Amino acid sequence: MIEDEARTLDRLRSGEVVGAISMESTPMPGCVADYLGRVDFLCVASPSFADKYFAGGVNRDTLLAAPGVTFDHHDDMHERFIHQHFNLPFGCVMKHTVRSSEAFVRMAVEGIAYCLIPRIQIQQELDSGLLVNLTRDIFPARRMYWHHWALESGVLSDLSEQLAQYAGKVPPQ
Repeated sequence: MIEDEARTLDRLRSGEVVGAISMESTPMPGCVADYLGRVDFLCVASPSFADKYFAGGVNRDTLLAAPGVTFDHHDDMHERFIHQHFNLPFGCVMKHTVRSSEAFVRMAVEGIAYCLIPRIQIQQELDSGLLVNLTRDIFPARRMYWHHWALESGVLSDLSEQLAQYAGKVPPQ
């Protein structure tokens, strides 16, 4: 199931899933939380979008005029980012809602909006110039954990082991 990582434990708790990636480090009773690594989110846009909305830089006024993207109505990362770093009140900026991380990238590349996207997901677009980092020195980072039942076996145990091994090689620790 695709869910914002702030709410994935609700799915595990309800029995809808057998494991969940979450920002929460404390495991639920009967579960284990394995640290996967840090995910750095970059505030990005296409070069043409950046020229149109952020030619004078990223600031309070330009953020108020530019459309952004959030995952769903529960996703507050975008709002917290602009509140914390640009002192804009919650609910004051335009934003599209898109429940797909791939669509976030597409909307940014197509020049529809600016987005907070994990660096690991868009490194190729950054390297090729399809996307530009709008706030080079400012990026939210999230520590991610794989939550799973402590008494798992077979395929689920193998999945947890493979996920932890792969994560140890990919995101920053």
